[in-house]
Amino acid sequence: MDAAAFLARTRPVPHSDRFAMVAVRPSEREMAMRIAASTVGFCAVLDVGHEITLLLPQERWLQVQPVFMDPAATLDFRVVTLESNVPLEQVGYIAAVTEALARADVPVAVLSAFSCDHLLVRDADLGRCLSVLQRAGAAAGQK
Repeated sequence: MDAAAFLARTRPVPHSDRFAMVAVRPSEREMAMRIAASTVGFCAVLDVGHEITLLLPQERWLQVQPVFMDPAATLDFRVVTLESNVPLEQVGYIAAVTEALARADVPVAVLSAFSCDHLLVRDADLGRCLSVLQRAGAAAGQK
């Protein structure tokens, strides 16, 4: 199946929470992992060795922020889950999604999970993001 066919089966579902993307020191790895493990709902930790990135609901971040030294945080993101169950072998699916958004000047970051992908988009751009995806062929009907 080509990327356009998968896009047509994709249902973009925005999460209701606003999120914070945060970089913390590698020495704070254990604390970051504990916080993620105790966070209810959507969250992510990306450990690339020299940097630990947390994606947490913004309310949760504001609660735990004091335990970190000098975190770099960017607030007011929304997560849009692309419900589609695209096989990992599929070529061009994310390119089709991000190309449509780039043409509309909607900046996004992509997080891929095993069975779905997620877009990280500024809260102010959420409406445009969803409209662009539908015009590009994504299925209608958000949760």
